[in-house]
Amino acid sequence: MKVKVKRSGSVFIGVTILLGIAAANTGNNLLYILVSSLLSLMLTSGLVSLFNIRGIKVRLIPPPEVYAEERTPFRLVLFKEGRFPSFLIKVSSEEGECLFPMVDLKDRECRLDMKFPRRGEVKSVRLVLSSDFPLGMFVRSLELEIETHLIVFPKPIPTKLPALSVEAKKEGSSSRRVISKGYEELKNIKTYSGEPMKLIHWKLSAKVGDLLVKDMVGEDREPIILSMEMVEGSKEEKISKLAYLVINLIKEGHAVGLKLDDREFPPQRGEHQKRLLLRELALY
Repeated sequence: MKVKVKRSGSVFIGVTILLGIAAANTGNNLLYILVSSLLSLMLTSGLVSLFNIRGIKVRLIPPPEVYAEERTPFRLVLFKEGRFPSFLIKVSSEEGECLFPMVDLKDRECRLDMKFPRRGEVKSVRLVLSSDFPLGMFVRSLELEIETHLIVFPKPIPTKLPALSVEAKKEGSSSRRVISKGYEELKNIKTYSGEPMKLIHWKLSAKVGDLLVKDMVGEDREPIILSMEMVEGSKEEKISKLAYLVINLIKEGHAVGLKLDDREFPPQRGEHQKRLLLRELALY
């Protein structure tokens, strides 16, 4: 735990020292009483600030998708067990900060921006908990390691898909043909499982209290299987370009698969498939 003296605190300490010197030189009892009061106030402030910052529990809730090198809003939840609440609690990351006027038994929530420089698994993040309560002259801070078990997806780099050209079709597509979900003919209504938002049947979903989607049938399309050989650049550039293709092809309604070395993931549609492929790319 660290303590930082603000400018007002420096002035307070300086005045206390000067009055102490004056009391020692003059022997004035009134000055002794004044210096004692100032020292007592400083001690009381330190003890209050110590208990104010202790015992606070922190939870960091990530969004469904986090990409490398992008500022991402996280949900930050604070609460404190015990009889006495804490006041003016600030939580800081490298990209942002949140100020909680009061923290008590109730969950207090705020948005905290974070950014991760690399793809891959992140087991914990470092946050700084601080407060200048009660006098605003001294800032007491505490560094916390918050467990996240987060997978940071690769940074998408815009690129074109060579597999859609005549020469590269065989490399980027499977030999199987599947019925793609278009927007021409309604086949039936089913429970939502990651389909595009435009297919959600909002009126019917509101009636039954659950998300339902339109199962549309369109023309035949070949499912696309992506691989490292389909894009150019370094390993990291290839992974980022494949991430871009996964995001956009699934958004367009394609069935997308992925081949990484001897591992192959069959083509599927929907948000679940997108996050599965992005996770594999992040950990590759």
